[in-house]
Amino acid sequence: MGVLIQLAGAIALLLWGIRMVQTGFSRLLGSRMERLLRKTTRNRPLAFTSGFSAAFLLQSSTAVVLMVGGFTASNMMTLTAALATVLGAEFGASLAAFLLNLDVQALALPLVLLGFVFFKNSTSRAWKHTGRITIGVGLVLLSLDLIGQSTSMLSHSDITTLIINRVESDSALAITMLAILTWLIHSTLASVLLIAQFVSDDAISMNAGLFMLLGANLGGAMPALVAGWSLNRKGRQVVIGNLIFRGIAMVLGLLMLTLTAGHLSDFLPGGSVGIVVAHSLLNLINGLLLLLFLPWLLPLISRTAPGEEEGTDLSQEDEMPIYLAIDDIHNPRRAIANVRNEAMHIADVVFRMLNNSMDAFDDKDLARQISELDDDIDRLHREALNYILSIDKSDHSHSTQPLRREIIIYMTNLEHIGDIIDASLMHQARTKVRNNVAFNAEEKAVLNRLHDELVDAFRLSQAVFTSDSLTLAQDLLAVKRNYRTEIMAARHAHLDQLGGHHSENLLSTQIFIDVLRDMQRICSHLTAVAYPVIKRKKAEVASTE
Repeated sequence: MGVLIQLAGAIALLLWGIRMVQTGFSRLLGSRMERLLRKTTRNRPLAFTSGFSAAFLLQSSTAVVLMVGGFTASNMMTLTAALATVLGAEFGASLAAFLLNLDVQALALPLVLLGFVFFKNSTSRAWKHTGRITIGVGLVLLSLDLIGQSTSMLSHSDITTLIINRVESDSALAITMLAILTWLIHSTLASVLLIAQFVSDDAISMNAGLFMLLGANLGGAMPALVAGWSLNRKGRQVVIGNLIFRGIAMVLGLLMLTLTAGHLSDFLPGGSVGIVVAHSLLNLINGLLLLLFLPWLLPLISRTAPGEEEGTDLSQEDEMPIYLAIDDIHNPRRAIANVRNEAMHIADVVFRMLNNSMDAFDDKDLARQISELDDDIDRLHREALNYILSIDKSDHSHSTQPLRREIIIYMTNLEHIGDIIDASLMHQARTKVRNNVAFNAEEKAVLNRLHDELVDAFRLSQAVFTSDSLTLAQDLLAVKRNYRTEIMAARHAHLDQLGGHHSENLLSTQIFIDVLRDMQRICSHLTAVAYPVIKRKKAEVASTE
C-alpha cells in the first residue's frame, strides 16, 4: 500500500510540474500567443507550424485546441486553419514529451533551486514566470525519478504481475485503460511519460507500451471535447475534429502494429526513448497525412457538430444582461452581488474589443464588428445602472453605499473604454485600411508591445475589482506609471526619427500618434479601479491603530 501511495504521489507531482510549466508559459506569453496564432494561420503548412510551436511551449495540445476553437467560434479563424493548427499541436506536444524524457534527472533539484531563486528574488513578472517554468521542469524530472523507484518496487508484487500479464495479453484492455486514465488526469503528456517510465523499468514490454500509447493518444482528446462542447457550432467542429484526428491516429498505429506482426518495437530505440519516439513519429506521420487530405476531410467534420449555423459577426447576437434578477432588488446585498457579476460581464465584452483591436488595423470587417460591440456595452451599462439605482435603500445601509459607488465608477470606466475603442481606435483602423496606410516594422513592434501590456493591465484591473487586494491595486498603479513613461518614450522616439523632415506618410504618423494617445487614455480608465481600494485599505489600517 505504501508503494502505491508513493506512486500516486509521484504521479501527482508529475501533473503539478506539467501544470506549472503550462501556467508559466501561458502567463509569460499572455495574449501574444493568441494573436500569434491568429496571424500565422493563413495557410495549412503555416498553421501546422504555429500549432506545433504553441503546443511545444505550452506543453499542452488541449490548450491550443481550445484556443483555436474559441477563435473559430468567434469567426477570427477559418475551420481549415484551426484544424491544421490542431494537427501541428499534436506533434508539438509529443515533442515536448521527448525532451522531458531525456535522462537528465540529475538536473531536477538544481532546476527547482534555480527556479525558486528567479521567482523569489525577481521583481519582473517575466522573470517570475520564467522561475515558475524552471521549477515545473525540475518537478517533472524529479517525479519521473520517483515513479521509476516506485515501479521498480511494484514489479515484485503478485498483483502487479497479474495486471501486467492481463495487459500484455489483451491489447484492447491496454488501450481502454490508458484512454480512461488520460481522460481522468487531463494530460496526454503525463500519460506518455508514465508509459515511458514503465517501459524503462521493464514493468511492461515495449509492445504493450505501444498499445497503451494509442489509448493515451485517444483519451487525450476527451478533455478538449468536454471543455469545448459549450462553444457554438463552429467551435465544436474543432474539438470534434481533434477527436477524429486522434481516432485516425489510433487506427494508423493499430495498422502499423498489425502489419509488423508485433515486431514494430524492433525498429525503435530501447527503453523509454522508444515510447516517446513512437509517439512523436505517429503524430508527425498522422499530422502530415491528414494535412494533405484536409480539404477532403473538411466536409465530413463540418457535418459532425449539431446545431444551426451561426452568423459571421464577432458578436453572434446582442449581449443582454445575465445577472440582474429583478426580484433581488429588495435584498440589497444579493442585488449588489448581482450587479458586480454584471460588471464583469461588461468587462468581458470590453476585453473582446480591446484584445482584437490591433488586428482590426488590417481588417475592415473586424473593425466594424468591434464597433458594433460598443452598442452592447452601452445597453449593458444602462441596464446595470438602472438596476443598481433601483436597489431598495430602505435600510440605508452605509456599508453598501461605497460599494455601490465603486461599482458604478468601474462600469462607467468600462463604458468609456468601449467608446474610445469604437469612436477613436476603430476610426483610426478604418482610416488606415481605407487609405492603404502601412506601419513600418518598428511602429508595428511598438504598438504590439504596448497593446500586449495594455491587455495585461486589463486583466490586472479585473483582478483588483474582484479581489479588493491592496497589493494588486498598488501593482496596477505601478503599471500605470510605467505605461505612461513608455507611451511618452514611444511618442518622442517616433517624432525624433522624423528629424525635422517631412514624413513619407504623414497620415501614418498621425494614426500612430493618435493610437498612442488612445492607449494611454484606456490605461487611465483601467487603473482608476485601484484608487478606492487603496483609500479604503489605508483607512482600515488607520482605524485599527
